[in-house]
Amino acid sequence: MSATPKGKNLALMAYASTLLLYFHLILFIAVLGIALLLNFNKKQEFTTFHHRQMFGIAVIAFLITAFSNIVPSGWVAIILITTIVFIAILGFLDATRNQMTPLPVVGGLFQKWFSFIK
Repeated sequence: MSATPKGKNLALMAYASTLLLYFHLILFIAVLGIALLLNFNKKQEFTTFHHRQMFGIAVIAFLITAFSNIVPSGWVAIILITTIVFIAILGFLDATRNQMTPLPVVGGLFQKWFSFIK
């Protein structure tokens, strides 16, 4: 894709919200909400694709955070969170390159599971 797809800025904002998740939950919800609302009923395939990817990253991040106290070693949670941040950065870079490549391992599943995001 050489031309800038419609909604590229909204896709980038969605990934930025995932990175902001670790700074403050309310900031994450605000940025994600704005990105989803601005794309509501516009049917921009590029933006919808990246919103689903980002939403999946956010769900996994919430689950890791919620269950990190159960894991006996804190290092496991730190490694998982670092992996999630790395995957979010991969998605962000993919969006900046105007590409719609699913994230490694889980990207295809995110597209199926979160098909309600349109």
